[in-house]
Amino acid sequence: MKISTFLLTINIALLIFIWVFTGVKYAELPEIVPSHFSVNGRVDGESAKNTIWFLPAIATFIFLLMVGVPRNPDSPMLNVPQSFRNKETLKLYMYSMLLPVLLLLGDTVVESILMAQGRLAEMTNAVFVLLALLFGVMGFCIFKMLKESRAELLNSKP
Repeated sequence: MKISTFLLTINIALLIFIWVFTGVKYAELPEIVPSHFSVNGRVDGESAKNTIWFLPAIATFIFLLMVGVPRNPDSPMLNVPQSFRNKETLKLYMYSMLLPVLLLLGDTVVESILMAQGRLAEMTNAVFVLLALLFGVMGFCIFKMLKESRAELLNSKP
């Protein structure tokens, strides 16, 4: 099994989990749920119960966007080095960047619902760990692209 296929499978499972968890817990939620959090993890904004569906919708939009990018590696809208302009490389990088995004959104959904139910007092530090993972993966991907782009420029000079 290719790594990109494995990552896509995990990403699909995470997206399904986000929707199913939200759907299963929705009936148990109070009419007002936490919708915004301060840096220290405390609730500083509340909204109607139905706003809990925004995070699964955002997760789905990002999923479709990042799964769609590798479909056309020759798109002029895609600003990547020539060596990245093949489906398999793009899949690997897009799916690896999608994983921490879905983990972060999934964690936020779970913790928001647990806080609304009174089972959690404030957001845990998992958000910071997942943000660090997200920026680490994105930084690595950008570093690789810059390195490849520079190598292509050096090789193309006469």
